[in-house]
Amino acid sequence: MSEKSAPDWHFQRPELADYYLKSFALKLSNSRALFARRRMGKTEFLLQDLAPLASRQGYRVIYINLWECRDNTSEGVATAVIHSLQNSDGLLDRLKKISSKKIGSIKLNAKSPLAEGSLETRFESDAATSSLISKMWQKIDQTYDTILLLIDEAQILASASNNDLAAALRAGLDIRKQRIHVIFTGSSEHTLRDMFAKSNQPFYNWAPVEPFPLLDNLFVQYMINVSNHILDSNYHLSIEDGTSAFDQLKQTPELFRRFLEEYLIRPFYGCEAAIERALAKTYTDQGFDSLWNELLPVDQIILQFIAARQTGLSSKSTRQKLGEHLGLGELANHTVNNALARLFEKQHLSREDRGIYRFEDDHFEEWIQTEHPFS
Repeated sequence: MSEKSAPDWHFQRPELADYYLKSFALKLSNSRALFARRRMGKTEFLLQDLAPLASRQGYRVIYINLWECRDNTSEGVATAVIHSLQNSDGLLDRLKKISSKKIGSIKLNAKSPLAEGSLETRFESDAATSSLISKMWQKIDQTYDTILLLIDEAQILASASNNDLAAALRAGLDIRKQRIHVIFTGSSEHTLRDMFAKSNQPFYNWAPVEPFPLLDNLFVQYMINVSNHILDSNYHLSIEDGTSAFDQLKQTPELFRRFLEEYLIRPFYGCEAAIERALAKTYTDQGFDSLWNELLPVDQIILQFIAARQTGLSSKSTRQKLGEHLGLGELANHTVNNALARLFEKQHLSREDRGIYRFEDDHFEEWIQTEHPFS
């Protein structure tokens, strides 16, 4: 490979960013909820397209990734907002720091007033969190800029453990609608829709839920052009090869980038080898082995059953078959339902319709089909 200037691997989407900001300028809505599967480019768009454009248009941008602080969501949200408002660095510097490390993932020890323990300690935890949330609103009210609040992996707010936080956010945002615009993004369409469509959810009817526009062949063409400026001409990728790889990787931008990385390092092995290495690296990096081993046997067999595209999970014959796989008798309905609830909570599965389930991560499903097929 010849030596070139540093390549720009970011495929810019200025028209899409402008579209969302213009929709807020029309004053018809102050919020949106966007869903797309994991690794589809949502976070990169928020941080590298939407946030910089919003900053140039005068917004104070605050980004929070709830997945990064899911073990202590309330404290993570408040800490992230307060830190962002107190930080005197430029916006882009703040966002670079945010995107390169976890937000609000504060480790608790026995001396912390937020550590779990006695009833008294848990009471102190609630009081401390409430105080922190109040301080967050105070900091926001001291800022007279229009705020764009970007809440990534927002489906975390739909969990029962975060119901109080969701209610507090809804109440605080309701009275600040004129100054705070919010974009929620999530990787679980089912959970995100429930969050805004179910009347028992704090954010009921608060934001329209819509699909995040996915990257397409224009993205592929751009990435191929960047790659070919680096590669020796003997190993240039064709658009056809790039499109085929993109399709084989389920049109997942993150995996396509890994494919290009593997191809750039070893172009002489060809595209198919780069695709295989990209998938293998993804399986390893995502820790699918560890995820699998952490599951209860009944949860595993249900995932295997669904990955095999079987239906009728709640039927007596299926429960009998699953029980036999586990060396047990017929599984009770409540056993299956409890397993499904755990898999929903861990965001392995979502419910598409009554009795119809899908994997939140297509590549975890693919890994199960290969490594643990249902028979």
